[in-house]
Amino acid sequence: MFQSPSTLLPPGLLIALFWALVVACVVAQAFIVRAVFRTLPTTPTSNAVPAPRRWAEVVQVLLPIVGLVAVFLIAWRALPLPIIP
Repeated sequence: MFQSPSTLLPPGLLIALFWALVVACVVAQAFIVRAVFRTLPTTPTSNAVPAPRRWAEVVQVLLPIVGLVAVFLIAWRALPLPIIP
């Protein structure tokens, strides 16, 4: 019925795919972090719109990074690594 990806693809290809996705996520997250730190205003532009709290913006950027690291560690442990004799 359903085969796991580890039986469909060779371990070397799975590892290469894993690292390619890690690099893609790191690049995307770096652009997100850069965008947040470049666009945070120091003073509100209008009295009707409250200024965002800098610490809240930083936490909202860092929490997904922690989540991604946890997901990648779990995925790495699930990969069928080749056993070298």
